[in-house]
Amino acid sequence: MRQARSLSAAIVMLGALVGSLLGSLAAHARPNDGGFQASLASARDAVLPHVVSILVVREDFSQSEAKLSLSGGSGTIIDPRGYVLTNAHVTENGRRFRVVLNDGREFRASLRGDDPISDLAVLKIEPASASAPLGSFGFARFAQRVTLLPGDTVLAMGAPWGMRDSVSAGVVNNPRRLMVSLFEDEADYEQSLGKDQATARYYAWIQHDASINPGNSGGPLVDMTGQIVGINTRGSMFGGDMAFSIPAPVAATVAQAIIKDGFVRRSDFGFSVRSIRGTGFDRGALVNTVDRDSHAERAGLLAGDRIVAMDGEEVTLREPESIPDFRRKLSERPAGDPLKLTVARASKELELAFTSVLQDELKVPEREIAALGLSVSSLTEPMARARYLKSRRGALIAGVRPGGPASTAQPALLAGDLLMRLDNQEINSADALSKMSLRTESADWLSVELDRRGERMLALIKPAAKFVVPEQQSELSKAWAGWEVQPITAPMAKPLGLLGAGFRITRIYPDGPAAKAGLQIGDLIRAIAGLPVVPSGQRETTALDLRVRNASTEQPFAVQAVRAGKPRDFVLQLVEQPTGTDKAPRRWIASMSMRVRDLTLFDRVERNLAAGVEGVVIDQVEKGGYGGLAHLRERDLIVRVDGKAIKRVDDLTDWLDQLKSKQREKLSFMVMRGADTRLLFVDAPWSEGEQ
Repeated sequence: MRQARSLSAAIVMLGALVGSLLGSLAAHARPNDGGFQASLASARDAVLPHVVSILVVREDFSQSEAKLSLSGGSGTIIDPRGYVLTNAHVTENGRRFRVVLNDGREFRASLRGDDPISDLAVLKIEPASASAPLGSFGFARFAQRVTLLPGDTVLAMGAPWGMRDSVSAGVVNNPRRLMVSLFEDEADYEQSLGKDQATARYYAWIQHDASINPGNSGGPLVDMTGQIVGINTRGSMFGGDMAFSIPAPVAATVAQAIIKDGFVRRSDFGFSVRSIRGTGFDRGALVNTVDRDSHAERAGLLAGDRIVAMDGEEVTLREPESIPDFRRKLSERPAGDPLKLTVARASKELELAFTSVLQDELKVPEREIAALGLSVSSLTEPMARARYLKSRRGALIAGVRPGGPASTAQPALLAGDLLMRLDNQEINSADALSKMSLRTESADWLSVELDRRGERMLALIKPAAKFVVPEQQSELSKAWAGWEVQPITAPMAKPLGLLGAGFRITRIYPDGPAAKAGLQIGDLIRAIAGLPVVPSGQRETTALDLRVRNASTEQPFAVQAVRAGKPRDFVLQLVEQPTGTDKAPRRWIASMSMRVRDLTLFDRVERNLAAGVEGVVIDQVEKGGYGGLAHLRERDLIVRVDGKAIKRVDDLTDWLDQLKSKQREKLSFMVMRGADTRLLFVDAPWSEGEQ
């Protein structure tokens, strides 16, 4: 009873506390405070007109093959020349960019540069043509100093889920947050993100609870004065209302460097540190990594050393949140800058001196080597170090195409292998490999030397051309009856009121042998030429299919069936099977990034098309290609393009070639999709410099 009374009292007390907290929050929000609402509106109006939605056509690789897809994000115009700040993960692998302004205008954009380490990038809005200058853009401004406190109101702006001009309000939870819990080692943070992945090394996040979702990335976080205090970058991977933003001073510095040079120059001193939290030390910064063959290693710096002074000034990093500022100050020093460290090792202090080098890229773009059936990337210094490689020479295999030359090499090549030599030629980089002349028509095997986790191995590979659309193999002609059937087993027959097992006709093709012989849907086929045909299961039609396929198209084909409980005899004149959808002529339309095929009899029947309807069927379309941008979908039937009727695959390719020669800027596609007919529009590929 005492425990029950204690629990009851605790619940009452907790309820009172929660009620008090909710009341406090409600008072803080001041929903009826006219002054607060006016400040909120003023902050919104200072930035929202300069927020843009970003559409990205990405080129990602899957098993070595490049695929175009669509993604989106948000950004802010920060310069009157039309420079837009966003996240690097928004522009990553971007091949084409478009931005939609707050007033609805849409422009092409180019990538001025990106900085994966800070996860920031800058796009430049481009004019529609040389004769249509852009003029000057209005732009939002950064806060010069960020003095946010927990509980301060902030606004998140952007295009969540691609829906532009969205604003959400919240409060700052913590203005200096590292995503390291109290229960893990702070040094594990970067390693947990994976090889070659960008990390937030040079800033602590602004944590807030304004709602952000996919598509908000790159949008601004705005304070009540109408200034950008952060760039929204990520939400909580575990759900809830935790969101994280890059502080404005960092974002502004990076943005100006990218606008000026296209990239950010940073120094690398070859070591990293952690705070002294939980170590028992009362001063200094603990060295937890020294890069192999770096100036720091050659100067004698060791993991486990404790830096107590730098260039004569005392150093003490007590908490993980103090690490990013320390790293950033080091990285902003010029390349080749001398550094003097006082380090505590065991019971004595040492003086060490060395210089920095220019920091290398984290990773470089992947590229496809189609003749070898693989994709590769060059090695950067961080990539080589993460793989315990002493040299940056070679081309790192990023993906292997199933069934391609690399996968059928002897032995098979694997993702992660480092190609060192091919056909007795040294490979220094992915670029060098892409420039090698590889004869795909030759039957010769080429020798490959590779490094596989430290083993130097040899392999043989035979280059081969990549066929986007495989050639159809010719087959012997087969007889065709012009029906579709459903197996009816003996246990099914009686409950269905049928006289025994057989094959029930479910479809009759117009003008086919079955239709001409008078067979109807619902007839139950029991025998062929007097010999019973009995299904072996509810999904098995082989017994009937083989009798038809092996029959002669020159001899009568006798069928015994049951209709309405009475036996009926039919005689069919079988014909050769019409072209199926899997054998129809196909073509890859490179300019539209889609594959189309001719319409078949089977398509006509399935779609219940009226006589005279012609067109070509889309059976593959990449979302990021121009076909995808036109909102074309797989299974769409293209019937007209720019007013011209399309009957065959060749009609489409020939007409697109003519439209290209005429330099049409817009294309229209009339398609049949299900029961609907739609007219879709897209900018012509050649109008944007595509081939």
